[in-house]
Amino acid sequence: MPQINVSTFLSQAFWLLVCFCTLWGLLSVCITPKLTDIIEQRKRKINDFIQRAEHLRLQAEQSLKAYNQAITTAKAVAEKEIADSQRETSVYLKQTEKSLSDECNKKILTNETTLEKEKEMAYQQIELISQDLAFDIVNKLGFSKISRKDIAKAAKKEKSNG
Repeated sequence: MPQINVSTFLSQAFWLLVCFCTLWGLLSVCITPKLTDIIEQRKRKINDFIQRAEHLRLQAEQSLKAYNQAITTAKAVAEKEIADSQRETSVYLKQTEKSLSDECNKKILTNETTLEKEKEMAYQQIELISQDLAFDIVNKLGFSKISRKDIAKAAKKEKSNG
C-alpha cells in the first residue's frame, strides 16, 4: 500500500498542506464574504418589510380613528339637521312638514350608506394589511412555501367561520 510507505509521507503531507491552504484561502476570500453579504441583505430586506408593515398598521389605525371621528361628526350633524328640520316643519303647514322630513330622512340614509361603504373599505384595507403582515411574518419565520394566496384563503375561511 503506497499510503503506508514512509518515503512518500513528506510529499503527501506537503500536498495535503498546499491543498488545504488553497481551499481555505479560496473559501475565506471568495465564498464566505459573498454568503455574509447575502445574509446581511436578507436581514435588511426583512427589517424593511417589518418597518413598512408597522407603518401601514399605524396608517390603518389612524384611518380607523379618522373614520370613527367622521362617524361621530356625521351622526352629530345628522341629528342636528333632523332637530332643525323638525323645528322648521312645526311652523309650516302639514304638507311642508312632510316634505322636509322626507328630505332629512333621505340625507340620513345617504350619509349612513356612505359611512357603511367607508367602513367596509376600511375593514378591507385592514384585512389586506393584516394579510401582508402575516405573509411577511410567515416568510421571516422561514415558511417560504406559504403563498399570499394561501394566507388569503385562510383569512376567507376564518372570516366565513365567524
